Amino acid sequence: MSSQAKQNLFYLIFGLLFFSTTEPFGYASIDIDPSWTESLVMAVNQNFTFGTDFIFNYGPLGFLNTALLPEKISPWVLFLFHSFLLLNYLMIIKLSFLKMGDKWWQAAIVAVLILLPWGFFADVTFTLFYLMLFWLLYVQQTKSTLGLILAVVLAVLIFYIKVNLSLIAYTVLLLSVLYFFLAKIISWKAALLTLVSLILFTASFSLLLNVSIPDYLAASLKIIDAYQDGQAVNILKIKELGLLLILEFIILGVVLLYIFKNLAYFVDNLYLYIISALAWFLCFKQAHTATGHYNVFGFFLFLPVLAVLIFLFAKHFKGGARMVFTVLILQIISTQFIRLAIANYDLKEYALFYFPIKVVNEVKSSKNALNLINTVKYKSPYNYFSKFYHYDYQKNFQQEEINNIRLLPQAIINKIGDRSVDIMPWEISYIFFNQLNYNPRPIIQTYQANSEWLAHKNEEKYNGASAPDFVLANIHDYREQNPLWMDKGAYLALKRNYSLLDTINMPHEKLFLFEKNTNISTPDYQEVTKQEGQLGEEINLPETSNKLLYLNADIHYSFFGKIARLFFQPPYLRCKVIYQDNTEDYFRIPPPILKGGILASEKVISESDFLRFATEGENKKIKSLTFWSKYTWGFKSDFDYSLKKTK
Repeated sequence: MSSQAKQNLFYLIFGLLFFSTTEPFGYASIDIDPSWTESLVMAVNQNFTFGTDFIFNYGPLGFLNTALLPEKISPWVLFLFHSFLLLNYLMIIKLSFLKMGDKWWQAAIVAVLILLPWGFFADVTFTLFYLMLFWLLYVQQTKSTLGLILAVVLAVLIFYIKVNLSLIAYTVLLLSVLYFFLAKIISWKAALLTLVSLILFTASFSLLLNVSIPDYLAASLKIIDAYQDGQAVNILKIKELGLLLILEFIILGVVLLYIFKNLAYFVDNLYLYIISALAWFLCFKQAHTATGHYNVFGFFLFLPVLAVLIFLFAKHFKGGARMVFTVLILQIISTQFIRLAIANYDLKEYALFYFPIKVVNEVKSSKNALNLINTVKYKSPYNYFSKFYHYDYQKNFQQEEINNIRLLPQAIINKIGDRSVDIMPWEISYIFFNQLNYNPRPIIQTYQANSEWLAHKNEEKYNGASAPDFVLANIHDYREQNPLWMDKGAYLALKRNYSLLDTINMPHEKLFLFEKNTNISTPDYQEVTKQEGQLGEEINLPETSNKLLYLNADIHYSFFGKIARLFFQPPYLRCKVIYQDNTEDYFRIPPPILKGGILASEKVISESDFLRFATEGENKKIKSLTFWSKYTWGFKSDFDYSLKKTK
């Protein structure tokens, strides 16, 4: 068999492996992350306008990433999408074969390790961003107009899947086209064609997918600006984080070493190095905002494919193949350590990571390791296509185990009927699985309303004519934050404009059903005082009898705090709360939330506290607040604050 015939056979084998390891779609589940995927499905089903009715990181094509399909979307849309990805992967493999020559089989091994879904396919938006960079580099090398059009298609897909990353994708695309034109890599006609195609595709999809582009972009900028502050958390053990950071920068050092060895051609490869560094940084930020095992795992998966870009497109570059292999080996060491850590350093649990969860459950229940052979049943092209033929949207609501803990009592469903309903703070699965008429706050989950602007959008909704008829509500803490300091305007509107109708005892929690009052009104905030404060200085609060007291403070990061926020995580701001009985609580408070205002008159951190707050009951009063940080270098010590009261 000739070398070309062997390569063609590998393309076929790779395609079969791709469809064997790719999940075609998923069904709905429960918890904080699955809930927003269900909210996205209902937004598409009910034809919400993205950017106004629905403000989130994900757009109307977000299901291409989540694989939870809206009702009218055929699963074959996902098949076409997966086929498109596969063709892109095969193109990368083909160029790698050409680059490796007689040693093409080495590239084949690397391709299986880093391009199949168990490797590179960790987040589809970063996959698409990577492919866009690939085609831009291909254009730089070949002057291909087709490569430009494919880059446009990829950018538009990102725009309607995950809008915050798309802002960077569009910027990179437009600056690249400008560079290609000025460097005479493409003609003015090709540059104009690219620009017109981008505008037409973006505008056409906005009409088709019901997106208000100005609002979509403006809201995304607000989410991006506050995201780091509200979402930053470290879930890893300190020793694990330290080791993984060392491994990350060893890999970076390996790449920089090879670049240094080829320094004579640095300028020739500058464009490649810039966009590779940008992709590295973006993935690093995503992995280390919420620094947990799976996020950092995804970052390591991304590193070898970035090395492949340098290998494929660097001019006069020596040692590219060795660099890719070295990065891959370090990545394997790092990812396997993470898997071992997730398994709590239990070798048996670690070994089971490599098998489908259904097979793992079979092995554990039967205590027979031979059941691992059933992996073949779940990992095959037949299984992929069989799932398509048996797909049924209604199966989302036929999951007995989930229904047992999410279906509301029939009496509650009867009370709500066809009227509209929202849920606070974020477990939207209650609305999805009960197939209720969803009418959410624009920022659909409380933890995302983490700035003055975002929280105000939700407050406007609940104080306006389009407010939902019912709200299912309770409170939950989130990453050390006070549960009622998030989304404060919506909770205040709930107290003012809704009345408690019923209490629902669910298996895992208690829900309170509120009904909208006939007359609704916007709160009148009256300023009590405006003063200057100091970090670490106690702020004594006045008694306000039956009025609610809110504190707004504008605490700024220092220069070094801004640097830390940009390149890793922001320093944490904390608040010490002393109550009238001299008991204390401590919370993390993101500065953008504090700027929008926090409840400073009473303690509301439990279900019983929340019930009293919402129904004019008496809660423990707050005596004083003290804002502080153990990272004193991260903040300016002086700040302005004001106290406001309202009914």
